[in-house]
Amino acid sequence: MKVIGITGGIGSGKSLVANILKEKHGAQILNTDAIAREQMEPGGVSYQGVVDYFGSGILEADGSIDRSRLAGIVFQDKEKLLRLNELTHPKVLTQVKEEISSFRRNGAVPYLVIETALMIESGYDFVCDEVWYVHTPEEERRKRLMKERGYSDEKINSIFESQSKADDFCNKFPKVIENIGDIARLEQQVAQLLKN
Repeated sequence: MKVIGITGGIGSGKSLVANILKEKHGAQILNTDAIAREQMEPGGVSYQGVVDYFGSGILEADGSIDRSRLAGIVFQDKEKLLRLNELTHPKVLTQVKEEISSFRRNGAVPYLVIETALMIESGYDFVCDEVWYVHTPEEERRKRLMKERGYSDEKINSIFESQSKADDFCNKFPKVIENIGDIARLEQQVAQLLKN
């Protein structure tokens, strides 16, 4: 089984590439955002630490964390974003490592995909056999985020500011997929990278 990391900035199409690997090549996907979300649910391993640090102001009436309120705080304040990452990322990485071990033992899938925007910052690249960077021009990503997620320019700017830049990815990960909205071309690139 090969562990493939898929990374890129928000709106670059990481999920699309991961999905091609799943649908066309039998891969299993681990999405670090989904794991982090689950771990921040009440009773999850990250929940109490996040609530202790950020306070009850981030909670919904049912005790769950209001993710958009939390995002509003951390994307305006680098220190708080750093603290949130310290509280959550090591726990996500631990679970990812456990899942990799479990899949390796079972030997049921040819590829395990780790989908994350924070490949560099959180050290996921060290548990991957190889990492693919999904590159999409910033203007295209901005259009997608406005159209598909309803994000404002201000919100997009603060997220872009907090994530690694294209040069950082390209310098570290030479396997690049260009995503300019052509699915057939994406599928070809995925097949080519798997062949190599």
